[in-house]
Amino acid sequence: MLDLNKICNFIQLKSLNTFADFHIKGINNIPIHGPLIFVANHQAYVDPSLISVISPRKVNFVAKSEVFKFLPVAIFLKSYGAHPIKRNRLDLNFFRWAIKILNKGEALCLFPEGTRSDGVLKRGLPGIVHLAVRTGVNIIPVGIEGTNKNQGASGVLFPTGKIIVKVGKAFKFEKSNESLNRDTVDAILDKIMNNIAELIPSDMRGIYK
Repeated sequence: MLDLNKICNFIQLKSLNTFADFHIKGINNIPIHGPLIFVANHQAYVDPSLISVISPRKVNFVAKSEVFKFLPVAIFLKSYGAHPIKRNRLDLNFFRWAIKILNKGEALCLFPEGTRSDGVLKRGLPGIVHLAVRTGVNIIPVGIEGTNKNQGASGVLFPTGKIIVKVGKAFKFEKSNESLNRDTVDAILDKIMNNIAELIPSDMRGIYK
């Protein structure tokens, strides 16, 4: 049976090496085994595939539920490793799916900003905090630079310019099922976002300078 994820990664890497000036830094910071959550800044549609390309293991993603309404797209995304999420609300189905994925020892990628930015890091959303604390798994921060100039489908198929993906060192939070107060959530979220910010240029860090 064809592995769509591996095929897409092969094609994407060929495209990056052909059309872009592609650089990867810190790849040895990615654990080969055990559950983990990649957290990264998000500027363009090509960003998820960059995480998939640099990872030595298959990565699971989320995508806005609206795109799953088109059957061919839904089939492709699910085969690639994507799961639908309802934005701007608490999506318990996503939360259960994410915990199941991590309990199986797999890798998950989330973009804490919740949507694409204009190249400057947006304030993170708290959903990642509850997942990180509930599971206590390794969190791998990733900084992506250069994809803001590669928008739309063409930016995925024919990425150009200098693109840098930096992988930071793993960190984690103490596993707990206790409810978190607002101050604790904010402190944990700031740590996650600051770890991402440290991997991108200062003019991209926004409020996390």
